[in-house]
Amino acid sequence: MSDRRKRLVWLRDRLDTELESAEGRDVAALSRELRAVLVEIDSIPDAASNAPADEIAKRREERRRAAAQRAASE
Repeated sequence: MSDRRKRLVWLRDRLDTELESAEGRDVAALSRELRAVLVEIDSIPDAASNAPADEIAKRREERRRAAAQRAASE
């Protein structure tokens, strides 16, 4: 997990805790911040992603690297 993601997760948890005891205008402000943090967390790709597109890109890059090595050795 990246440092940025760790900090955002910590902030999410903190905002969630604060929201439980908030009242009045604080609820709206904390809710807005919490939503923003959740969007940011969702925008960070998971390092362990096994999405098909990620696998295809990884294989393509490996093939290109292998072809470049073969060309360099000829």
